[in-house]
Amino acid sequence: MKKISALSIFIFVIIFIMTGAVSADQIELQSGEKLRGEVQNQSLSLQTAYGKLNIQQQYLSKINKELVNEEEIFVLRASGNNRFSGQLLTEIRFMANSSERVFAVSEIRSVDFSASSAFDENKEITVRLKNGDLFFASTVEDSISVSTSLGSPLKISYNNLLAIEYLADEESYLIKRKDDSEIKSDLKGQKIIVWPAAAEIVELKFDYIAKINFN
Repeated sequence: MKKISALSIFIFVIIFIMTGAVSADQIELQSGEKLRGEVQNQSLSLQTAYGKLNIQQQYLSKINKELVNEEEIFVLRASGNNRFSGQLLTEIRFMANSSERVFAVSEIRSVDFSASSAFDENKEITVRLKNGDLFFASTVEDSISVSTSLGSPLKISYNNLLAIEYLADEESYLIKRKDDSEIKSDLKGQKIIVWPAAAEIVELKFDYIAKINFN
């Protein structure tokens, strides 16, 4: 019985250690050093091509530095395949072995998060951008004003829309409505205010948008 008891305790300790290792966040530095612990930041600032975003840490699954068009950028992946890319502006505060260390952006290669919360709100639209970023969001306004061949602007409620898609070959946007009608319009320079599920409200120019689906 003593042997069984000792063996059970040993197995429990091993499982506890392994579980703790698996559930911990992991940061990898440019030096090659890897640490397990817990990211202390509540949010991270990212300068994207289309604006500055403050992204909530609880929704992130991975941060990775990548080389895109000969430029090093950070790609932040969140729940629901949401993706944000740009220059990370926030240093990472990391608790490991009961000690907090602070890493500058230049020191970081990647961060893996042990847990990522799912989005409960802000999923009215799905935004896909020309640079490959994609995220769920909600609209802050309730309609869009588009120019028509008649010269006068037409106001369309977002509730009546299925999608707005950029047509690269025509350099215009195709607006699809729920009544199966379509409108083509030049939306360059116009903006839409959105609230990404993982971030704060941002004003987004249509110049950066590839497609918006209204869910």
